[in-house]
Amino acid sequence: MSKLLINIEDIAKLSGFDGNIDNDSINPFIFMAQNNDIKRILGDELYAKIVEDYENEVLTGDYLTIYNDYISIIQAYYTCFYYLQLGIAKVSQNGAYMVTPEKTEQLADERIRMAQMYEKLAVGLEVKFNEVLDALNLPERPAPSSIVSKSSFNWIRVK
Repeated sequence: MSKLLINIEDIAKLSGFDGNIDNDSINPFIFMAQNNDIKRILGDELYAKIVEDYENEVLTGDYLTIYNDYISIIQAYYTCFYYLQLGIAKVSQNGAYMVTPEKTEQLADERIRMAQMYEKLAVGLEVKFNEVLDALNLPERPAPSSIVSKSSFNWIRVK
């Protein structure tokens, strides 16, 4: 498993999420966004290049620019989407249960609307990012026709 490209502090800076969310709670969703979405968006070669340079702290030039201006933000938004969709339940040896702090009210409809908004933000930035990638001459960049945009998927919505 490669190093996570963002952390909860990054997500808190880029979203309405509280920076005090437990790492054990949010890290699986950061991983999901990175493995499912960032890897899909970048393609295998560009993803490997970005991750390797990030891990070795040598991201520079266009790679650093696309990381700062697009990748980290897209990953934060997709993380928020996954967390709002899936982070409300925990599974333990005793079964599955809802996470509800004392004296709080669950906002199911609002949570779903927020999740969808974060997904829309991510998809919109992903479209812009693909336009930017088309203009860059990165040797690891996949051919534009081979990139699968999430906006082209027919997603099933749970209401």
